[in-house]
Amino acid sequence: MKIITINNRKEQRLFFLGALILIFFSSNLFAAFSAKSAGTSGAAFLKIGAGARPQALGEAYTAVADDANAIHTNAAGLATLKKNEFVAMRAQLFQDLQYHFFAYAHPTKSYGTFAFALNNLLISDIERRTADTDNPDSTFSSNDSAYTLAYAKKWDDSLSFGGGFKYIRQVLADDAANSYGLDLGSLYQFSELPLAIGFSVQNLGSKVKFKDESDSLPLTIKLGTSYRLGKNWKISGQNGEGIEKKGLLLSMDGNFPRDNDPSLRLGSEFTKTWLREDLSTSIRAGYQTGRNRQIEGTGIGVSAGTGITYKFFSFDFAWMPFGNLGNTFRYSVRLEF
Repeated sequence: MKIITINNRKEQRLFFLGALILIFFSSNLFAAFSAKSAGTSGAAFLKIGAGARPQALGEAYTAVADDANAIHTNAAGLATLKKNEFVAMRAQLFQDLQYHFFAYAHPTKSYGTFAFALNNLLISDIERRTADTDNPDSTFSSNDSAYTLAYAKKWDDSLSFGGGFKYIRQVLADDAANSYGLDLGSLYQFSELPLAIGFSVQNLGSKVKFKDESDSLPLTIKLGTSYRLGKNWKISGQNGEGIEKKGLLLSMDGNFPRDNDPSLRLGSEFTKTWLREDLSTSIRAGYQTGRNRQIEGTGIGVSAGTGITYKFFSFDFAWMPFGNLGNTFRYSVRLEF
């Protein structure tokens, strides 16, 4: 593998360049996306993050996106995969909410990467009352699902593009609504630097309509940057073969939802091998600004987690407190084959 020597000052200048670009976009998009539109989006379950690793990183994943979780954050990252990947996540949320995420990605040598994902949020045993009584008349459930077909391809050695088409179905008691959405993303990897910049637009599409009421999808724009401290590393810690991931990864996203104020998301991940080269552990932490305006309590916006990888198998865990609503946990498994 070719050894690349880089001037430290040059690395620092390029890292801060990515940060300045992020700040520039933040100031320009702030006027168009704000909390004045809060509560005006439907299919809110699409805003729930997927994958324990991205969640532990505070969802600052737009310029990381180096595994099958990319289909949910920035589909362009799928183009960097070298092997087939399968990811399954279960989230333990509050109020008996059950949230699951499954994704499969299949890279090809000449035709790019094809992927499929399923997001599902299920709430069972919701009490139904027709009068002010202690005992409910009956119970019902809410079942929201999004099925995504995605494709990504490298434009050249540095630039990748990707997109995903979503079919969204929501069922509430005896009523149902269908909608369609589109995600678009791009990812630029500096060829001789451990620096990347990512951009994505999520949930472009038709409105969700229940009976006579219709709402827009939760359109979100994201711009992010990632940087790994260490020698000879490319995006997200991948070396020339795209296998190893070691060292300290730092990531930052600007998040611009249509129905809320812009926010900043920060993530960090330290990965080290132990005992043998094919066994590694990761410690992660993240923070999201602005969440304390939506939820009351301590620990709002903080996230943390860990992960272990042995050969082709990875297990990841994430903890995200929701203040007075309680703690939430994510568990993911990932297979490479």
